[in-house]
Amino acid sequence: MTDMGDRIGIARIIAPRSIALIGATEDYAKFGGRIFHHLVEHGYAGTIYPINPRRETVLGLQAYPSVRDLPAAPDIALVAVPALKLEEMITDCGEAGVGACVVVTAQMAEFGAEGAALEARIVEIARGYGMRIVGPNCMGFIVPSADMALSSTPTLRYTGPFRKGGVALVSQSGALMGALYVASHDHGVGLSGMVSIGNQADLELCDFVEGFIADPATRVICLYVEGLKSPARLRDLALKARAAGKTILAVKAGRTEAGSVMARSHTSSLAGSFSAFETLCRETGIVVMDDPDSMILVAGLMDANPPMGTGGIGVVCSSGGGGAVLADRMDLAGLPVATYSEDTRDRMDGDFQRAHQNNPLDLGAHKGALEFGIFERAIHAVHEDPNVGLLTYVLTPQPLMPETMRCLIDAFKRQTKPVLIVQTTSRFAGDLREMLLDAGVPHVTRVDDALRVMEAMVARRDALVRDGVPARIGDQPLAVAPRAGFLTEPEVKAMLAAAGIRVPGAEGCGTLDEALEAATRIGFPLVMKGVAADVVHKSDAGLVKVGIGDEASLRDAYAQIVAAFAEHAPGQPVRVDVQQMIGAGVELLVGVTNEPGFGPQIVVGAGGVYVELLKDVAQASAPICPDEAEALLRRLKLWPLLTGARGQDPVDMSALCDAIARISQLAADLGEALVDMEVNPLRSTPDGAYALDGRATLA
Repeated sequence: MTDMGDRIGIARIIAPRSIALIGATEDYAKFGGRIFHHLVEHGYAGTIYPINPRRETVLGLQAYPSVRDLPAAPDIALVAVPALKLEEMITDCGEAGVGACVVVTAQMAEFGAEGAALEARIVEIARGYGMRIVGPNCMGFIVPSADMALSSTPTLRYTGPFRKGGVALVSQSGALMGALYVASHDHGVGLSGMVSIGNQADLELCDFVEGFIADPATRVICLYVEGLKSPARLRDLALKARAAGKTILAVKAGRTEAGSVMARSHTSSLAGSFSAFETLCRETGIVVMDDPDSMILVAGLMDANPPMGTGGIGVVCSSGGGGAVLADRMDLAGLPVATYSEDTRDRMDGDFQRAHQNNPLDLGAHKGALEFGIFERAIHAVHEDPNVGLLTYVLTPQPLMPETMRCLIDAFKRQTKPVLIVQTTSRFAGDLREMLLDAGVPHVTRVDDALRVMEAMVARRDALVRDGVPARIGDQPLAVAPRAGFLTEPEVKAMLAAAGIRVPGAEGCGTLDEALEAATRIGFPLVMKGVAADVVHKSDAGLVKVGIGDEASLRDAYAQIVAAFAEHAPGQPVRVDVQQMIGAGVELLVGVTNEPGFGPQIVVGAGGVYVELLKDVAQASAPICPDEAEALLRRLKLWPLLTGARGQDPVDMSALCDAIARISQLAADLGEALVDMEVNPLRSTPDGAYALDGRATLA
């Protein structure tokens, strides 16, 4: 494992050989007391140095008045002191040779400028001593693989002994860590470690992700993310984790944060911080989830089971109604439902009519008298079906529950394919829950969680990881930035044309006579657009007129555009673009946003005036190649329109994908100079793809 500083690496921070506990006390009601009790009760085998100037011993251990008085430098020190004393305490720890301080003290950068300044000072002090900082505003660690409970969460006392396994958590929320700890315990999830990172003033999320990737005990890594300090590093680590056979699951807060509110373009609202994060995850195999509790349960099932192989999901249940509802929900979620093989149907024939051999399979629809052999044969038949990649059993209050549970545990222990047990019996049949926990079988208790497990296992299996950058189009940059600021449509189209993207023929005009002359050269029918620097949505302002078929229509349209200028762009000189009118086709939006830390993101979706209403979009990191452009298009609901739905001619897919790829390469070439860019619409026709409108902002 890479050493993170001059003195100590992540492996020693999360599994220290010695801990200085500042503020140690026997009083469980106090912060230092709870942590001390938890360390002792969970069997931490390293050296504990209680720091308490008013006591000679604490819980039978020799106490020290100050961290400076310790006989040896501890690996880590837990610091929970008022903010006014924090700089002094960090200095003392540095002088004592502490490797890393786990700073619980809150009301720092999250509270404002004064707290942020203090936070920066303690990091600077620590760096002067080669010491690392975890936090501040964190709640410590829970590391079962090291028998260490360095946290104040009372759930540590409630659960009793650790359940050890291969699931790790890195969380920006300490309270959430405590809640997920107890949820994992109650559902049989085995943990390797949980880390609360707080404000990430020094050590950050990626440092601990890297540590858990290197940890042989960890197989699944869960992330609760509020903000990333280094997206590019997370991308590299995710690919490294996948190569090592480890899975990363992530929940990110802020799906609707201000960064996603529309600014100057549609693209800004469609490709905000969360969608950029989601794109990074999709391209690297990180499974994105929407609920932390479900995430920890999914992680436990992934850790305890082999990966899902080929095939679909086979469901067995004891409720016809519950099975019908689950069938609906699986279909709506797009989950692959297995089709039973003929051999499996032959095995079922003795107990079920062919009409009742459904998936989900309702055990209550059996033939003849009830006996456990019916249940056993059905479970084994579905589990062993070659078309089934995941067996799910939904247990409701039913006959023969203990026998059924033993059969399911047996199937789980074979480890030939994943087994998901959904125990929806509430407090009823608590003995069966204990049977699962004693056998080391994680489970879920809600169908909602079962669906999330299914979705996550399929997502992990079917992930299309993007490793590397596609070959560029051409040898030279496709464009250079013409100037800084907001670019008008003609400026953007000139840039697009230079990049090899087709645009309609157009002439800029300042008078009606010039417009009439341009019409003679271009030919009717025409499109006329008023070009005003500060007007983004030209159609809404009355600055766009289409289908102009003759001179009289042109004169009328010109007068209306001049009036729109007076209302929406007073004082600006009138400029009207007279443009070639492109034939009917499918209108797309192709946009780029340059999300800080994530780089340029290309967004493809339904275009025209309905883009915000439909929000039918797909996103990728730029640049992309034409094949990747087609893959993006296939994710859209409008895909059938491109291929000739309802008797329409299919569009020129090669030209469309080439145009999208060129826009993405243009964005990559512009780099940080590009703030955002939008081509809306890019009209795709049977004869080609044309950028009909565009705008951009350059830094």
